[in-house]
Amino acid sequence: MFTFEKNKFVLSLAILALATLSVWYPALIFITIGAIILVIFALRSPTVGITTALLAATFGEFGRIEFGEISFLILDLVAPIVLAIWFFRKLADKEKIPLDWLSGSLFAFWAVGILSLLFGFTELSTAEFKFALLHFLRFVGISGMLLVARDLGKKEAHLVLNVTILSGVILALAGFALLHLLPDFTEAGLTELGWDPHIGRLTSTFLDPNFAGGVFAFLLAILGGRFLQERKLNRQILFSGLAGILGIALFLTFSRSALLAVGIAGLVLGIFGDRRIFIGILVLGILGVTTSGRLQERLGEFTKSVGSISDESQQVLDDTAQLRVDSWRESWQIFAEKPILGIGFGAYKFHQNFSGEDSHAANGSDASLLNVAATTGILGLGVFGIFLWNLALISWRKKEWGFLAALAGLLVHSIFVNSLFFAPIALLLFTIGGTAATKSPQK
Repeated sequence: MFTFEKNKFVLSLAILALATLSVWYPALIFITIGAIILVIFALRSPTVGITTALLAATFGEFGRIEFGEISFLILDLVAPIVLAIWFFRKLADKEKIPLDWLSGSLFAFWAVGILSLLFGFTELSTAEFKFALLHFLRFVGISGMLLVARDLGKKEAHLVLNVTILSGVILALAGFALLHLLPDFTEAGLTELGWDPHIGRLTSTFLDPNFAGGVFAFLLAILGGRFLQERKLNRQILFSGLAGILGIALFLTFSRSALLAVGIAGLVLGIFGDRRIFIGILVLGILGVTTSGRLQERLGEFTKSVGSISDESQQVLDDTAQLRVDSWRESWQIFAEKPILGIGFGAYKFHQNFSGEDSHAANGSDASLLNVAATTGILGLGVFGIFLWNLALISWRKKEWGFLAALAGLLVHSIFVNSLFFAPIALLLFTIGGTAATKSPQK
């Protein structure tokens, strides 16, 4: 005999509706189902949410979703969801959100960011304002991972560190595969979509060797810190092997900024940790330079460019260096026009003339701190500087030499590439910064 069951009937209708909509709106259904699954698991444990965000970052440009006129990465969706779940769980459990110099300076930068955007609203169209606002919300979601990560227990934070290193290895392996499959972006037609040629350089899923190199340099410093803390020989061997994979990947990017970053990180680890690490990096660097004609050429161009800049002559600047100098000049000019609050967080694209709006280099200055100054003014730069100082201070006090080295290297890297605001690198910075700021030092 037929029995009507209301719950099963409703569930059947829901499944039927999803199946029907998936025919016309597959992307929307994919996003909705993914978000529901993420919410379910992230409610069980913040670690799951952070892990999902870290793994989502490895998709890079291959995880970009086009929905109407909106284009975003999977990470852009995952990070805000994880932060929102953490926030509402804190409210539901009536727990206080930690407010100290570190979190306070981050909140203050959020406030300056939205304030700058509101003050710059009159110079933006509605579509441009929406674009900038979405960039701001993405930054809030990603930087908010610091709050989620610092709320973890010791074992959970340790797991997050392991997943972070795993994500770097995944990026390296993907980079090796793409270098073999797409050695020249021009032949693949990617230059027509706004990407640089990147001939014979490892780009990984980011399709950019400089950002990929920045990730590898950052994680090599973290691995160096883990190596210093580890006493078991088998784990030291494991860390050395993983560092080898990341080191080879970094080398194949032929990114001068990334090589400089890993050199600075090695110097910090050598000073505060074990000088053998710095010596090892130096020896490997010398071997790399002496055995690679491509790297010799890149470093030779860098040396000439530095000499040219110091002599106030632009005649011998290589093309890449010239582009960066031009980008620095333009961002300084934008800052000079509105030095207090800037042009608005995320609005750089609509005030610059250096790159076309369709170019992937148009979203920010080639120097992260200049980008902060141009978009949020001296107020934003000051608050963001305080935040970075507090990150470094916490690492110093807790003797988290790996993160301190990674931060130092990343700051140098960000002079040449806007790496502090490149979503996957920013995720690493704020997530590992959060684990470094937990109550218990990580072992």
